Amino acid sequence: MKWTRARVALVAVAAASALAMLHVGLFQIGWLARLACPGFGSGCESVALAPFSRPYGIADGLLGAAVCGVLCALAIVRRPEAAAALIGVSAVWVILNVLSLAEMQKLGAFCFWCTLAAVLSVPLLALAMISGRELQGS
Repeated sequence: MKWTRARVALVAVAAASALAMLHVGLFQIGWLARLACPGFGSGCESVALAPFSRPYGIADGLLGAAVCGVLCALAIVRRPEAAAALIGVSAVWVILNVLSLAEMQKLGAFCFWCTLAAVLSVPLLALAMISGRELQGS
C-alpha cells in the first residue's frame, strides 16, 4: 500500500481529533476528575455535562473518538469502497461538528477539545477527498 502525504496527514488529523474527543469522553464517564480546558475556563466541563452531550445516554466524546477511529481505519484500507465510505463519514463528521458548535453557542459555553475537533473536521474532509482522488488515479 502506498502511503501518500494526504493519507498520512489524514490519519494524523483523525488521530488528533480522536484523542481530543477521548479526553472529553473519559471525563464524561467519570474516568477523569477534571477536564483541562485551555483558553475556555470551565467551558469544557459545562459543555461535557450539558444534556445535549449524551445522545441516547452515550457520552458524545466517546462517540466522537469512535468516529475518528473509524476514519483512521478507513484511511488504511486501499479500496474504492473504503475511499467512498471515508468521504461519506468525513462529511457526516463535519455536519455533526457544526451541530455541536451550534449547541455550544446556544449553551453560551465552548469546549476547547470539541472546537478543535470541529476545526480539524474540515481539513479531514478535504484530505479524505484528496485520498479518494489519488486512489482513482492509481
